[in-house]
Order: sequence, then C-alpha cells, then structure tokens
Amino acid sequence: MKIVLMQPYFFPYLGYFTLLKKSDLFVVFDTAQYIRRGWVHRNRIIGPNGEPTYINALIIKAPQDTPIHHIQLNDLDRWKQEVLRKIEVYKYSAPNYREVYQLVEQCLNVPVSYLADLNVHCLHAVSDYLEIPRNIIRLSEQNLSFDDIHKPDDWGLKISQYYGAETYINAPGGQEFYNKDKYEKHHIDMLFYKTKLTPYNQNLPAFQPGLSIIDVMMFNTKKEIHQMLDDYEIL
Repeated sequence: MKIVLMQPYFFPYLGYFTLLKKSDLFVVFDTAQYIRRGWVHRNRIIGPNGEPTYINALIIKAPQDTPIHHIQLNDLDRWKQEVLRKIEVYKYSAPNYREVYQLVEQCLNVPVSYLADLNVHCLHAVSDYLEIPRNIIRLSEQNLSFDDIHKPDDWGLKISQYYGAETYINAPGGQEFYNKDKYEKHHIDMLFYKTKLTPYNQNLPAFQPGLSIIDVMMFNTKKEIHQMLDDYEIL
C-alpha cells in the first residue's frame, strides 16, 4: 500500500494531485497546526497582467497553535466573490473557462463553516471533475492518538505503520524534514514524487509554473492533465 499524508490545501497545485492519484490511501493531515503563510488558505492563479496573483479564503483569526480543522471561515461572502472575480481573468483566454468557473463557484458555495471542510470538499470536487480515483480520509475523524511524536517525520511513520503501508510518498518540498533511515528500519520505503510541471499554453509571453490546479484545468483537457500527473520523477 502507498500512503500519503498531506495538509488540506486550497485548490492546490498539480503535484498535489499526482500524490493523490498515485496513492492507495490519502490521509488529510487536518490536525496539523495551521500556518498563516502556508497554502491551506490560499493559492495562486494568473493575474490581470499575466503575473501570479493570490486567491484567498478569508478566515477568522485564531491562536497560533490552532489545528487546521479548527480554523473557521469568515461567513461574509465578499471573499468568495473576490476569488471568482479574479478567476474571470481567464474568460477570454482559457478554452475551459465556463466549466471550471462553475466548478470553483460550486465549491465555494458549499455550506461549511470550517476551512478544512471547504478544502476537502474542493479536493473531492476537483477529483471528480478530473476523474481521479481516490481513497481520502481525514486524520481528525480517525480518533487516533500517538504519544511518541517527537519530530515532524514521526507523523508519516506512525500513520504508515497504523494502516500497514509499505510505501510512504510525499512531495519533494518535504525532503529536509524526513529521515529515510528511520523509515527503512521499520520496513517502509520513503519516496518523493516530483511532478515535472511541463509548460502548457497559458496564452502568455512566459509560462508561469506551479500555479493552482484551477489554472491547469482552465487550459488543458482531462486527458492532458492525466499525462501531466503521470509525468514525474522519484527522488
């Protein structure tokens, strides 16, 4: 079994969905501490002048040690309208604008009060749109308690052991936090999947890599996106 442990990001980039597609079990790490400058509440799309710009889910301020699944959304609709307004930049350049806009609109209008609920709902919605088979669970709903967590990479190890996974896969950005020897001692392979982010036509003078999956869906067919998801290297 291949297992993934990832925080619930807001319309994440392509590589996040490579991990989803290649895993047998995708565990949403929504019990992790919320990081204000991370990707849980925001992501990037193309801006009006072709530069990357942020789209943000507006949240209610919380103490620094608040877990992600306790972060509440602001109940004002203005932030949702701001996200949709920014997405309108694709209206005259992206072949899939109408259906992707509707997808994002439906995701944002789901009646939830917590950021993690929104992000997990969007993850399912985008996966349905892209026809990605998946097995997603949320750590906050599993009633698990580990008393011997001392380092960041202990989480992946303990989750892998609990579910009987032979392989733990992660995004390349996590390499500095993980000790492969620790996993090998417990007979668990640790692999890092780096999606190549091959340029596609964004109708811009220069390609902007690593944007939200929203950008990828705007310009590419489902078949093309699956080819991108499968274009990765193992580190």
